[in-house]
Amino acid sequence: MDVTWGASASANELAWGGMIAIYLFLAGIAGGAFLTASLTDLFNKKQYSKVIRSGAYIAPITIIIGLLLLVVDLGRPFTFWKLLLNVNFGSVMSIGVFIVSGFSALSVVYGFLVWSSAAAEKKVLITTANAEVAATSMITKVTSIGQGIQAIRKPIAALGVLFSIGTASYTGFLLSAIATNSFWHTSFLGSESIPFLPILFLVSAISTGLAATLIGAVNCSDLTVYKKVDIVLIIVEIILLSILYLSVNPIYFTESMTALFWLGVVLIGLLIPLILSIYGVAKHKNIVIPVCGMVVIGGLCLRYFVVYTGQLFR
Repeated sequence: MDVTWGASASANELAWGGMIAIYLFLAGIAGGAFLTASLTDLFNKKQYSKVIRSGAYIAPITIIIGLLLLVVDLGRPFTFWKLLLNVNFGSVMSIGVFIVSGFSALSVVYGFLVWSSAAAEKKVLITTANAEVAATSMITKVTSIGQGIQAIRKPIAALGVLFSIGTASYTGFLLSAIATNSFWHTSFLGSESIPFLPILFLVSAISTGLAATLIGAVNCSDLTVYKKVDIVLIIVEIILLSILYLSVNPIYFTESMTALFWLGVVLIGLLIPLILSIYGVAKHKNIVIPVCGMVVIGGLCLRYFVVYTGQLFR
């Protein structure tokens, strides 16, 4: 399947299910996690090393899993490589594959650089008696290679910022390019040149990626600055969803989509985390796991909602 700018397609061609929704969600998580880790690495490395490691490890894992789901869902997994070699700038999917592939490579390299640096600092040793010498020797070689190329860590992080933003927003462009789908093709504040979904998906991706990263770095001494950032992101997402609600036919938020949107996206994913986050920051309470867990769940519900409602009420 391919998607070109302004394409019109039949219902059969747009029968995207749960795997596509999960792929969109995982790509967003990966982009947001990488963005969190790389920006922290570039501007405040020493204080938040756990945040950097968490985001750097989450990004390659989630994007690789997401790509595997996408390849399987395409129905012809062994022809996927053709998209990598033939970039069609009139095809949203082709451009997206190029961006996501670049991001995947950068995230793997960056994750290795972060891991090798952490391993060297901690002098990781395998204590199993029979394998200690061989394993220690192997780790020493790997970490020495990683240490030798640490000079490219910040350039990789900086370039990865661009690719992570592209990956997070591309998933919105993929859907909004279908001109015959009035929900997916919704414009931002009536401006036909600015599609709505890339903006919504980008904000959601940064929020959910940040939340997933904070879960992995829950033992970090002080995460207040990240909690405040996520509060802002949640508020922005609430505003965007309010604009979306007022911009499209109300039927998109009814019937089978009612519970998914109002309970999954709005209540669990936004309102409760917002209230708890404000309370946690004000009272200096560490409630990262429940708050961030709900934000991640809400991000998944949002992808399911957008994918399915766009097909149910075209």
